[in-house]
Amino acid sequence: MSPETFCDPLYTKALAELAVRIVQAESPISFELLSAEMLEMLGITKSSAKLKARCDYLIRFTKLPFTTQMLDGEDEGTRIYWADKESYIGILPFYRVPVLGGKPRKASDIAVQEAARAVIDTAEAQFGLPRESLITETAKALGFTRTASNTDCYKLCDQAVDYAFRQDALNVDDNGFITPSGTN
Repeated sequence: MSPETFCDPLYTKALAELAVRIVQAESPISFELLSAEMLEMLGITKSSAKLKARCDYLIRFTKLPFTTQMLDGEDEGTRIYWADKESYIGILPFYRVPVLGGKPRKASDIAVQEAARAVIDTAEAQFGLPRESLITETAKALGFTRTASNTDCYKLCDQAVDYAFRQDALNVDDNGFITPSGTN
C-alpha cells in the first residue's frame, strides 16, 4: 500500500480493523509499536509525521481501551493499548522477552502490568531479593543490560515493584527481602 492510499479516508474502516487485529494478537502494545507494525504490514517503509498522525487517527477511531504510562521525566506518557478493558486490571499472567540475540523493547513500550509479572517471577526464582537487586534482576529478565537508576528500564521495574505491592502480590520478609505473596 502506498502512503497516499494509507491516508485515503476510503480505507479508514479496513485500516482500523487491522489495528484491532494487531492489538488483539499482541496486547498490551504501545502506540509506537502498533503504528510501526501497521505500516510495516502494509509495506510502508518510511514513517513521517503525516503517517504517524494517520495511525493515531485510525487507532483512536477503533476506541480500543488504553492506559497511559509515564516513566519519570517524560513530558507525556506512552499509550498502551489493550484487547479489552479487563486485561489491564491486575498483573498479567505473562511477560515477553526479546528473541535470542534480539533487542529488547523500549521500557516505555512495556506495560507496568507486564513488568510486574517479571518482578514476581524474578522474586520467586531468587527466593526473594532486596528491592534494588529485584529491580536490577527484573530489568535483566526483560532483556535490558544497562540498569543504572537513571535509565527508563530501571524506572519501569521500580514502578512494577510498586504496582505488584499495590496488587498484594509481594511481601517483605523479616530480612528485608521481597518475596511473592504466600511464599514467606
